[in-house]
Amino acid sequence: MAQFGPLIEVRSGRNNQNLGIFFRMLDKDSRWGYDNGLQSLIPTLLHFSIVGYPFVLPDMIGGNAYGEMASPELYIRWMQANVFMPSVQFSILPWRYEDPSVVQICLKVLQLREMYEDVILAAAKQAVLDGTPINRPMWWVDPDDPPTYTIDDQYMLGDDIMAAPVVKEGLFYRDIYLPKGEWTTHDGVVLNGPLHLLNYTAPLDTLPYFIRTKGTAPSPK
Repeated sequence: MAQFGPLIEVRSGRNNQNLGIFFRMLDKDSRWGYDNGLQSLIPTLLHFSIVGYPFVLPDMIGGNAYGEMASPELYIRWMQANVFMPSVQFSILPWRYEDPSVVQICLKVLQLREMYEDVILAAAKQAVLDGTPINRPMWWVDPDDPPTYTIDDQYMLGDDIMAAPVVKEGLFYRDIYLPKGEWTTHDGVVLNGPLHLLNYTAPLDTLPYFIRTKGTAPSPK
């Protein structure tokens, strides 16, 4: 543990992967693209994780709002993308939006996170023991499966929970890749991978996520 206390956040570091500290992403801009917007969130998460910093602080939901606040759609999609990451940080509170659905959907997302909090904690404990990332790239599930090598908009929590958030503006569907194994959708449908799901439905209030039902992840409480 770092000598500065039990809860510490840093923005930069070197050769201190052995410390149980939160590494914060640099401020994200309140926009959609790879240019430091929402689409850069998951690649940054996975980069931190693979180089040995599993306790990632993704910074604030909706970006930093230095120019303007995120739209309600961007804010909600950001929240969904963040849900299975090690931490969730609110600097812009959802009730600042006039649309009451923003609060309702954010509560729904936080309830989902709470449902799987034991899985998050188990992955965190494993990270302390052996350095295994809490959030893992898709190729971690099957390193011999080439389609997983270039996926940068899906990520794993542990070995058996996969999140596939919508990270592009105006879309209520997306393509998803399931590696080998038996997977259960967020609404209870069982699918067998490897499988490409084209135009998978994802309305604004829904985060597509999948549980590998023949795996080792702890059951949700």
